[in-house]
Amino acid sequence: MSTVSSTTSSTTTSASTGYSALKASDSGTGLDYSALIEAAVASRLTRADRIDSKITANQAKISAYGTMQTLLQAVNTSIDGLRNRTASTGAQSNLFSQRTAYLAGGGSMSASDVLAASVAEGTATGTYSVEVKQLATRNKIGSAKQSSQTDALGLSGTVTLGVEGGTGVSIDIAADASLKDISDAINAQKATSGMSAGIVKVSDTQYQLVLTATDTGKAITLADSRGSVLSGLGVTDGSGNVANTLVAAQDAILDIDGVTVTRSSNTISDAISGVTLDLYSADIGNPISVEVSTDLSSIKSALTTFVSAYNSFRDFATQQQATTTDGTKSDGATLFADSLLRQVNQSIYNVLNGKVATSGGALSLSDLGITFNSGNTLTLDETTLNSALTNRLDDVRTLLGLNMTSSSSDLQLLRYNNSLTKTSFTLDVQVGSDGTLTGASVNGDASMFDVKDTRVIGKDGTPYAGLVFVYTGKSGSIDVNFSEGLADTLYTAIDGAVNSTSGDIKKLTDQLKSTDDDLQTRSDTIKSNAEDYRSRLTQYYARLEQKAEQANALLKQLTYTDSSSS
Repeated sequence: MSTVSSTTSSTTTSASTGYSALKASDSGTGLDYSALIEAAVASRLTRADRIDSKITANQAKISAYGTMQTLLQAVNTSIDGLRNRTASTGAQSNLFSQRTAYLAGGGSMSASDVLAASVAEGTATGTYSVEVKQLATRNKIGSAKQSSQTDALGLSGTVTLGVEGGTGVSIDIAADASLKDISDAINAQKATSGMSAGIVKVSDTQYQLVLTATDTGKAITLADSRGSVLSGLGVTDGSGNVANTLVAAQDAILDIDGVTVTRSSNTISDAISGVTLDLYSADIGNPISVEVSTDLSSIKSALTTFVSAYNSFRDFATQQQATTTDGTKSDGATLFADSLLRQVNQSIYNVLNGKVATSGGALSLSDLGITFNSGNTLTLDETTLNSALTNRLDDVRTLLGLNMTSSSSDLQLLRYNNSLTKTSFTLDVQVGSDGTLTGASVNGDASMFDVKDTRVIGKDGTPYAGLVFVYTGKSGSIDVNFSEGLADTLYTAIDGAVNSTSGDIKKLTDQLKSTDDDLQTRSDTIKSNAEDYRSRLTQYYARLEQKAEQANALLKQLTYTDSSSS
């Protein structure tokens, strides 16, 4: 019986180990319960695997859409300044209103050694002749030479120092003050006085105090309460006049188109409207030609950047349509046959192959030297582009950007941040006897616009939404015409896809992310249920195994008893 007892104990221990005792090598029945469990669980996990595959595919698509968005945004960034719009009309910059100055002429010195010119955006173009006759200088006054800069000078009193038109400051000088002490005391108040002091070491035994006006064209003013400190320093003579002028204060003098201009500074921003001149050197008799013109280099750079940005997008689009040798899509073609990519490609292609009517006839991008090659990427001919920018700039502006003309100079476009939906209309404006703007209409319909002060505002939901005009004339009818160039049209088409808040890509990726969230929840639920199922099966087979082992033990006991009886 002791042997039977031992066998029963072993059976109980084996049954309690659960899953580990269900392997074929451990099973009392010889059945591989663990394989049966794994097969059953795997069958249930198949659905989760299919869902996970969908999630992975969606994530790849989201990533591809992100790349597509980045590449298209780069295209729009490159052409934003070519749209002939201002910040108020929906652009970050307007390259057609940016100005630069081209300098030419001069004598023995180059034009850039005589002056520099910077030009504000929107400045009227033109050419000016500028002759620099005299530079503005800072007044410098020197003291008599002193034997030391640190020994007491024995001078005492109060001096008042300043510059013409400024605020004089009073400085108390003690008898034990040295040349350096006086210099330090003057510099302590230079922000108020408009002048500073320095010490020049003339030789090992000679030092000189130098007073310098902060601004050009302003003479230093001096006063001495006792009449002994400044004269003792040798700054003034016995009559109180300046004894040693090192550099006289003088104004800048220049001729602009024959008109003499005098200023106290070498930086002159009020002589030519929108132009700031920085004078470096006088060059009498050698005028400099200052040509204020559109900054053509910025426009050329933007077009060059556009070609590169478009080609990068085109390479991406081509990769997304790639196929293998058997005609199926390649592994990298995540957006193969994608409707949005196809739509964007078609929209861009249509715009880039369009023509725009200009004063010089209908133009296309090929007139700027931008053409498609055999691979449907863009190439740029610089010679053709340079010629177009130099000789046909107004036509280039019309070809690329938004342009408005009206029959009245009293009507000006203030804002327009929408895409063009109405290109031509007659605006009827009503102005009261007191000059107040009272109404605006098109074809007798006054519901399209609001008026406020001098502004005519297109209402939302109408073809004139986003338009804001300023009108300063009398009652009447005004013909208004808009033309939308290729860069402006292209920007609008691309923005509809890539806008970070309302674009088609944003909508699609948000939808995919939402779908993935739902799929992930379903997958997690299936996996959790499968694990629960595994646990139940394990317990179930463990009970079966335990009963089988108990039956085996009983059989052995019966067999042993029968054997003993015989």
